[in-house]
Amino acid sequence: MLDPEVTITHIRENIRQKIRDAGYATIEKFAYENNLTKSTITRAINGSRNPRLITLIEIANALNINLSELLDLYLIENSQKRKTKASSSNK
Repeated sequence: MLDPEVTITHIRENIRQKIRDAGYATIEKFAYENNLTKSTITRAINGSRNPRLITLIEIANALNINLSELLDLYLIENSQKRKTKASSSNK
């Protein structure tokens, strides 16, 4: 089972990294070049609000990747399973 706080934190970090990987020096440049608002991207990354599904889709489309790649839930699940196993074995 996914921990919601850990999951959303991972998604935020993944969005930031995917934007960097795409060659954008700033969030502003990414937003401007993709007809998105800086505040929408900033909120999705910085956590003032949980990103809406439509926002995630817009970001994925702007990066020319699948939503599943943006979310990377497989990595999150495996990471959380490893942490759970490590915590259990340390007790």
